[in-house]
This record gives sequence, C-alpha cells and structure tokens, in this order.
Amino acid sequence: MPIYADLETHGDAHRLPNFKPLMVDDSLIDSLGLPYPVSPEVRAALAAGSARYKMLFDNNALQPGSTYLEEKVPTDQELEIHNYTNICPTNVYEITPSSGSCSISCQYCLVTDGNQCKPITVYTNYAEKLKASLERNTDKNLFYYFSPKTDAFSEPLLVSGVAHDVLRTFIDHYDRHPNSRVRLFICSKAGMKQVRVAHRGDTILSLARQLAGKAQWNGSIGIMPQYLRNILEPHAGTIADRLEVMQHCQDMGLVSDSVLCQPLILPYLTPEFVEDYMSDLANAGVINIKPEFLTADLANLSLIAQYINYYDPGRLAEFFQSYLMEENQTHLKQRSRMAPEKSICIEKLALIRDTARRHGISISICNWVRRELMQKADWVGSIANDTGSKANGYACLGYYVRFFEDEAVEPVIRQSAE
Repeated sequence: MPIYADLETHGDAHRLPNFKPLMVDDSLIDSLGLPYPVSPEVRAALAAGSARYKMLFDNNALQPGSTYLEEKVPTDQELEIHNYTNICPTNVYEITPSSGSCSISCQYCLVTDGNQCKPITVYTNYAEKLKASLERNTDKNLFYYFSPKTDAFSEPLLVSGVAHDVLRTFIDHYDRHPNSRVRLFICSKAGMKQVRVAHRGDTILSLARQLAGKAQWNGSIGIMPQYLRNILEPHAGTIADRLEVMQHCQDMGLVSDSVLCQPLILPYLTPEFVEDYMSDLANAGVINIKPEFLTADLANLSLIAQYINYYDPGRLAEFFQSYLMEENQTHLKQRSRMAPEKSICIEKLALIRDTARRHGISISICNWVRRELMQKADWVGSIANDTGSKANGYACLGYYVRFFEDEAVEPVIRQSAE
C-alpha cells in the first residue's frame, strides 16, 4: 500500500501529560449541575460514546495510519449533489476523490463522527469521472465543491497526485470550453506546506493560479483557542498558514476572501475570542464568513468533551448544557448530528454578527440554520442582507454566486505568486 507522511503534526492525545480517557457516565453528568434532567437515553448514548473513545484511545486509533488504498471508480456515473439538509442549493456537485478517514484527522469530523481509524481509499481515476461530468454540464450554472467529505489537499490526495489531477481537469476543461458556466469551489484547511507539494512538476499553487476568474478558494477556520485546535485538528495547516494561502490565492486572481467559520464550539464564543478571530481574518483580506455551530451525535460529543475536560474542565458544563436538554434532541441537521439549543445559538450568532460588522466582514448563512433560528428570532432571516453578504456576492455556504451573473468575473492579479 502507498505510504504518506503528515506534513503537520500539532496534537496527539497519547502525548498529553497525565491525560486519561473521561467516562461520561451518570456520576459525571450529575456533577455538572445542569439546570434540567438528562434522559436515560441521552445518558446511555454519552456513556457508549465515551466507551468508544476509550477503545480508540487504547488501540491508538484516534488518527489514521500512514498508508492508504488505491481503487478505481466507475466513470460514467454523475457526481453526487451536495445537499445535506434537503433545502441546500441543488446546483452544487461534490468532488469526492477518496473515502474513509481523512489524514487531517479533525476529531469533530462531519463525515466520520470522530472515528478516524477507517482506511483511506484514494480513487486514482477520479479525474476521468470528473472530466465526464464537466463535459455533460458545461452550459449549466454549477459549482463543483472540492471537497465536502475530505480535505481537498489531504496528504494521500497530494502524494498520489489526485488533488493535482482535479485541478488539471478544470484547467483542461476551461481551455477546451472558454465559455463554460461551471465553477470550482475549493474549501480547505491546507497550509503552505500542502499547497507547495509538487506532482509532475506542478504544485497546487501553480495549478490554482491558472484558474483565476473560474475558481473560489475558501479557507476553513473555526473559532477556538490554539491549544484546543491543535488536538482537534492535529494535521491541518496553522491558522497563519491557511490565511497566507488565501492571500496567495487573492494575489493570483482567485476569489479567496471568504471563510467557512466552523466549528463554533460554544464555551469558546466569548467576546475576546471572537474579536481576535475577526481581526486576524480582516487583516488577511477576508470580507465574508459562513458561521456554523458544532453539530455532533451524542457519541462524538463524548469524544470532544475529552479535550475540553482536559484543558478547561470548568467549561465542560457549558459545553454539554447547550445539547443535552430533551427538547433539543430533535434539533438535527443531518443524520443524528445535533445542533446546540436554539436560543443559545441566537445569542452567540448576534455576537458574531456585531463583531464581524465592526471589522467590515459580512455573513452568509446556511438555509437550514436560518430556518431553524428564525423560529425564535426574526432577524436571523435577514442576516445576510443586514451584514452585506448578498451585496458581496456570497450565499449559503459562502458560494460566490456572482460567478453566474451575465458579466464575466475578471481576475484581479495583484502581484506575482508561486
């Protein structure tokens, strides 16, 4: 099997001094002093989640190994439409050139629910599948999202050259179809080390610069302290590096001034953390964010609680309080992934809105989140308009919908970049 090496390594639970897995059992739940009873069903799910975490910890399986599998996929099947909530835009196709775990190993992962020991499989002929889809859809206003189910520039995709081939496929497509309506939407936690990886003489940056005016590069950066980020995103690029990549993309003429702001972990949404976050983004030229609260099944809440308890045990009750009340158990965005209690989300979203506004940053918002929170706060329904996201050309996940206006978007190349 092919081997890859992590380009970044920031955290490992096995190396945390005096760390021991936390059992989220009746004793712990009762000690939190939550202002409501926790049902037996919720207690059982949390206990099972912490037992699963201990098993993963004991088997050194919190992160994937250093190998990946290679397979081929049928090339005559259309790509999957990106629609987690049944009210997502239907003009977005997913680019998913691998399955299983992701080498970035985000412990809150929306795909694996924190179970990062699933084998990574890379589809070596994926570019052929993508090429066929682009040919079918060249005259349609479509985004191709690279990638919602793994990081677009995870190490196996870089080592194999599949990530490079995805970008080459778009370059070739636009060479053959200069008036193609499709656009590439990239969202990544990649830092400078990842985008400088070469395959057949091309780096990710050197290929990306050929997509100016046709592609959008969104950074993916949640709000949390660095020590927690290190353990929850152990192999992602640093924040400084992610922002530097975006600035390179801006300089090369890509649309790269919007950030997917997730996950939002409630105990850390303080005025100080939010202010520092917005300041860093504004200094890097970011003008739009799409905030998203942490959604997780109960088992994965037990996993994330391990690290909040280790670093900030005094915040553990606040973390659980926003999820465990019985009436919140149906607040599900996808599968069994539960969002925090709505009134708490509204309070924190108002903080984010006000702070972003002071820094000249607009907010685009998920249609599902808008629908859910409007039930308790009418202003959420107009947040994109109120904060200028629509005027800036962004919608939903942060898609730059101005790409599809009648007048072409001309790239603005500010300086030479790699």
